[in-house]
Amino acid sequence: MTLDEATSTMNVLVQQGSTAAHQIGTLYNHIVSRKLAELAGYKTSRAYFNKHVKGLSQATLSAYGTVARQFPESVCTQYGMFNLRALISYVEATGGAMGSDPGLLTIDVPQEDGKVVTKPFSDCSVEEVERATRAKKAPPPVRVPVPDQARLLFFEDSLFRNFNGVAQVRFSAHNEDGKTFLNLQNVPMQEVTRLIQALQEGLEAQPSLLAK
Repeated sequence: MTLDEATSTMNVLVQQGSTAAHQIGTLYNHIVSRKLAELAGYKTSRAYFNKHVKGLSQATLSAYGTVARQFPESVCTQYGMFNLRALISYVEATGGAMGSDPGLLTIDVPQEDGKVVTKPFSDCSVEEVERATRAKKAPPPVRVPVPDQARLLFFEDSLFRNFNGVAQVRFSAHNEDGKTFLNLQNVPMQEVTRLIQALQEGLEAQPSLLAK
């Protein structure tokens, strides 16, 4: 199929909506893989599509092409192109295998309360798959050791008491290579003595149990 023939067919299919998405993706891959646009004098295939296929964005064309390259038309019709595009990203993030029926693939979907619910792909929305992908890509948080957490609370309380009404001192902490680091901001130079006193109080504070 020539460049003009493929483009003409794509524009007709665009008018048919999402039902022709797999065919559009196949034609898109045909033009891109054979560099038909470049051979016709265009700098890139993107520049060609921007001029000659105005019914769909480059992002949509690229998504259709990616999905059409991996799935047959029947699967695309069943699950939808954008659902499958999201699934491809999820599988890439997890390093898993797609399987013969993508609908059976389980997705670890994070919830607003922090819990993770495992659902089959066939029951997931695009937003849920994308949320699951972001969670898989994000590095696991490095938490401050539990013994240090209690001490940090003492420091925070002491800093608040000593600087309340004096300065808005910001206090935070983070963990690097197993070590806890304190971060202090907005400490006025003339209040360094107050800072030392607050840290000393936080260092000497001990937990206490209320009488029952």
